[in-house]
Amino acid sequence: MDSLNVSILVILVFLLLNLLKNLTILDDQENPDLTERLPLVSILLPARNEERTIRKCVESLLTQDYPHFELIVLDDNSTDKTYEILQEIAEKHKKLKVLKGASLPPDWHGKNWACHQLSQRAKGKWLLFTDADTVHRPCSVSTAMASGLKNASDFVTCIPRLEARTWSEHIYMPIIHVVFYVLIPFYLLNFFGVSRIPFAMGPFMLIKRKMFYAIGGYERLKNSLIDDLSMAKAVKENKGKITVFDGSSTMKIRFYTSFRELWNGFSKNSYEAIEKKPYYAAGIFLVSYFLFIYPYLSLWHAFESNHGYLIPVVQVGIICMIKIILALRFRTSLFCALLNPLTVILALLILFNSLRLCLFKKKVEWKERYYPAE
Repeated sequence: MDSLNVSILVILVFLLLNLLKNLTILDDQENPDLTERLPLVSILLPARNEERTIRKCVESLLTQDYPHFELIVLDDNSTDKTYEILQEIAEKHKKLKVLKGASLPPDWHGKNWACHQLSQRAKGKWLLFTDADTVHRPCSVSTAMASGLKNASDFVTCIPRLEARTWSEHIYMPIIHVVFYVLIPFYLLNFFGVSRIPFAMGPFMLIKRKMFYAIGGYERLKNSLIDDLSMAKAVKENKGKITVFDGSSTMKIRFYTSFRELWNGFSKNSYEAIEKKPYYAAGIFLVSYFLFIYPYLSLWHAFESNHGYLIPVVQVGIICMIKIILALRFRTSLFCALLNPLTVILALLILFNSLRLCLFKKKVEWKERYYPAE
C-alpha cells in the first residue's frame, strides 16, 4: 500500500505541474497582435428553441471588433420564439443573415444538419461554428484569428468561461477544467506541427475553409453526437494543426440550467466522447478512484487509526491546491472546489448512465428530438 500511495503522490505532483504549465502556455496566447491581411470569417450559429439566450448571443457577435466577418444564423425548426427574435434583430442589423432550416433528414443529427446548411451559405476563408448559449466579448473572433494565424493552425478552439448557478452546475462543471487543464498536456497540442491530441470545444470551433472541406465537412460528421471531438479527430487525421487558447476572458457559456438538463446533456455524449470503448470507461473509473477518491479514504483511515497521516495529507493537499488554483483562475466556487469527491462521483455516475444508454440502445432526447444511443 505504501508503493501505491507513493505512486499516486508522484502522479498528482505531475498533474499539478502540468496544470501550471498549461495555464502559462494558454495565457501567453491571449490577444496576440493581428499584423497581416485579414481573411473573411463566417460566424455560423445554429439555433433551436433558444429564445432564452439567442438575443444576447447574436448581439454579442454583432459587436465583434474583427473588421471582416459575416454572421449567419439558422433557425433549426424552433417551436418557440427563436425565429421571431432573430427577425427582429435582423431588421436593425443588416450584417445579420437569418436562414430558415430545412427539415431534418432521417440519417442526420439535428445540430450537424443545421451546421451543414450554414456551411453551404458561408463565404469566408475561415468558418467559426459557435453555440446559441454563448456570449462573446468584442475581441472573441480577433483573438482566435490572431492565435490561429500566429501558430499557422488549421483549427482553433478555446475553453470558455463556464457559468454555474445551480448546485449541480457548481458541483459538476469544475470537472471540465480538471479534464482540460490538468489531464491534457497542451504544450504537446500547440507546439507540435501535427496535433497529438484531437481536442475541441463545441461552443467555439474556428476552422479553415480549405481544411473543413478536406475532411468532408459536416457530411462526414452527420451521425456524431460529439461533433467537436469528431471534427478535431478528422483534422488530426488530415495532418492539420490544432491550436487551443484560453477563452475565459473572451466568451462565456452556461451549458445547462438544471440538474435534469445537465444529467441528460452529458449523458448524451460522455460515452461517445471516449469512443464508446468499455475498457476506456473501466480505465477512467479506476484512475478516477485511485487519484481523486482513494486519497480521501486513506486520510479518513489514517485519522481512525491515528497513524500514517503524511502521504494522505499531502495527496489531498495537492488535489485541493489544483482545485483552488482552477477556482481562482476561472472564478468558480471555492467552496465547491473543495468538494472534489462529489464532483468525481457525479461525473462517474453520468459516464455510467451514458454507457448504460449506449449498451441497452436507449434513445436520447435532446431539443425535442430523439437520437439512438448505440
